[in-house]
Amino acid sequence: MKHQVTLCILTLCLLTISNGCQSLNNAKNKANSILGFDAKQSDKRQISSDEYLDPLGARDGDRLLLDDLAPNQIATTWKTRITGGLGSGSDQATKHYDQGEAIYNQGLAELESDPDANRHQAVFTDAANHFRLAAAAWRGSAVEEDALYFEGESYFFADRYVQANRAFEKLVNEYAGTKHMDMAENRRYAIALYWLQLSETDSLISIDDPKRPKTGLAKEARRVLHQIRMDDPTGQLADDAAMSLAKAFLKADMTYEAADTLEDLRRNYPGSEHQFDAHMLELEAQLSNYQGASYDDQPLVKADKILKSIVRTFPQESKNEIAYLEKQSARVQNMLGERDLSMAEYSERRGENLAARFYYQKIQKKFDGSSIADQVEERIAASRQLPDRPGQHAKWLVDMFPDPAKAKPLIVAGDNESILGIKRR
Repeated sequence: MKHQVTLCILTLCLLTISNGCQSLNNAKNKANSILGFDAKQSDKRQISSDEYLDPLGARDGDRLLLDDLAPNQIATTWKTRITGGLGSGSDQATKHYDQGEAIYNQGLAELESDPDANRHQAVFTDAANHFRLAAAAWRGSAVEEDALYFEGESYFFADRYVQANRAFEKLVNEYAGTKHMDMAENRRYAIALYWLQLSETDSLISIDDPKRPKTGLAKEARRVLHQIRMDDPTGQLADDAAMSLAKAFLKADMTYEAADTLEDLRRNYPGSEHQFDAHMLELEAQLSNYQGASYDDQPLVKADKILKSIVRTFPQESKNEIAYLEKQSARVQNMLGERDLSMAEYSERRGENLAARFYYQKIQKKFDGSSIADQVEERIAASRQLPDRPGQHAKWLVDMFPDPAKAKPLIVAGDNESILGIKRR
């Protein structure tokens, strides 16, 4: 027993050292790439700079997971990370792939015969181990492409979703346009939805559950959904992933991210079945993003455009939501009016009466025939009796500098020849 504990500790140390060295090498390669140096490329995927900037970006496909240290995983983890799969080349890869395929078919038979039992999980885990070894033994080959896919499938049926997602993500990253793209993204989408559903009822950390990430359950689900639409933007699940991601952002009260995702869905997937819901949810998100009359009006402007687009693009659906849409339209117009009034009063206090009249006239036009329009008319009339602009403070200091309006231009208008260095004849 004492020797087994010592062996486990030694294994963990070696794996940590190996993983740490790999991280240092990746960092060095990335630094060389950014500086423009020609660094020698390894056979492993190089992490792009976008991944460091985007917390929802892709992860290193060779990253070490805590699940890799499980009793039925640690031997394979040792072989793939320390010894390169006990050999390198087509023979070793084909051998492990054939063994994995045979065990995988056995697992399918077990699952079909008794779906409620758990016997198939151990079988699929064994198959995944062989596919991992096959992929490690022959990098950059068609065998690795297929092995990565069936590694993910095996882990998926073994209910080891974290490892399954890693295999599928590595497959998609290293083999863009892979023949397994549709099925791999379907699996990842199902995994992400499961994690989101689980996060609503059980968000506690779980160390020994291979079905779920050890931390950040909902965050990892959002990352996977984001990656699905990035990896395959024209795929059958791209708009579904975008919609699910936006809803997840809204549940997390991340309304700015939700609005951006829904706007992307509206613009880039015009034929999506989620178009009406995307419009309605973006309207809600934009209204939540508006912080008041003293802040940026873009959320209100976008909300107003979305309201008009809903009525114009979805006439039948709009009839069913007419009460809600009329309420939100009135709300948006009132808030826009309040903001114009705030800007007018601010300009008036600064003595910028011309600007104040501009905002007052906007309010008068928008609320024509109301008591607000009559009050604004009085303010406009009063402002006409005052200077359009405030007096110049410290005029003596301003006069020390040249007048831009009187300064001679460096280039005469229309003199393109002198700009291009051509002498006139």
